Amino acid sequence: MSKLYSASIAALLFSSSTFAYAQVADQSYYSGAEVSAAESGEYFVRDRYIAADAYNYEGIDPVPVRLGAFIARPSLTVGASAESNVFLDEVDEVSDTFLVAAPTLSTVSTWSRHAIGFDAAVQHEEYLDLSSESATQVGLRGFGQVDVASNFAIAGSATFDKIREARSSVGGNLNAAERTDIERTGVETNALYARNRVRLRGRIAFNDIDYSDVDAAVGGRTIDQDFRDHEETVAAVSAEYAVSRDWSLRGEIQHLDRNYTDINPTLNRDISGLIFRAGTSFELPVSLRGQVSAQYQDFEPDDPMQSNIEEFGVDASVQWFPTTLTTISGYASQSVSDAGNTTGAANALITRYGVGVDHELLRTLDLSGEANIENREFNPSTREDEQTVLDLGATWKLNPNVQVRGGYRFTTQDSNFDSFDDNTFTISLRFFP
Repeated sequence: MSKLYSASIAALLFSSSTFAYAQVADQSYYSGAEVSAAESGEYFVRDRYIAADAYNYEGIDPVPVRLGAFIARPSLTVGASAESNVFLDEVDEVSDTFLVAAPTLSTVSTWSRHAIGFDAAVQHEEYLDLSSESATQVGLRGFGQVDVASNFAIAGSATFDKIREARSSVGGNLNAAERTDIERTGVETNALYARNRVRLRGRIAFNDIDYSDVDAAVGGRTIDQDFRDHEETVAAVSAEYAVSRDWSLRGEIQHLDRNYTDINPTLNRDISGLIFRAGTSFELPVSLRGQVSAQYQDFEPDDPMQSNIEEFGVDASVQWFPTTLTTISGYASQSVSDAGNTTGAANALITRYGVGVDHELLRTLDLSGEANIENREFNPSTREDEQTVLDLGATWKLNPNVQVRGGYRFTTQDSNFDSFDDNTFTISLRFFP
């Protein structure tokens, strides 16, 4: 199986306003090139433990479809969700039920050297009462890798996404009659060199993001979204040194540049900055795996009236395996995001942290739960939001061709601008040929 297969599957993940029905391509999940373990002396191989939701059982889990020199994983998900507060209004809650159909396809070559692949996903949501919320979302991604040498590889990808922005997102517009359509086109290239205890990586990515205008919920006027259109360029280099098979030291420098195509004379949102990270990657005999880094961000807005954003934080993702059937995950991160429709704000400092649990109750039944908190500080603005999300789910594997998924999501937001509670129940069937 190709070494890019796992990257291909991970790259499909997309979360809608409820659970992830469709898996829409997103290049940010594609970390890029890999090289042979032999050249890196297996110092960077992290496969001592298997996550509870990653076991594959013959006769239970789906079987990939062989297409000559390619392997494919097609699927079709159909389901229904009931949401208690579609418009996220604290006072006047409107509920609705919507149906979902979501076909996906992921393919990748099985060559021993080099690789190419393609991902595609479509998700249609049909609301039974609120027709303005109905939408079709599409994600496409093509990717490839060239093995220049056994210890050096170059990889790249191109993506196109047409999605609807979740109302609960940082830029969500609560005054609109419908969710905002977003089109994103992106390209990315990665290079990786690994030899013995040393691994070096470089990455350059470019995204063009376009927001469509929406109608206001009251008054029938059009809410302009052109001020949000922007181009984003990311360049990063990282170096890692393996002290032993169990852990390594790593450092990274990343530069981000965000330029808006429609400059607002009263609020220039253009911004650029540097992110520095230093930490460790590990897989220890005490059933721990992950990476933890200290982080420093220094962002400078183009508008001289706005203050620089200088923040220390943590970038971490850790898995603990208390038993072979249970995996506990935790993460923390901090980033500077577009402020979306928040009046008088150019950007937002986002701090995220959370914990999740996956448990294999039976070979045919997986249980999962996750709780996460996202704090949003809008600049320059007095607005501050804290959003908490609780996800509970269960997957019942009837046979290699059919799975049943049930879930519940509770979202609550405390804010000096807009607070709300929302409950969503989901049931779906997923088919594999």
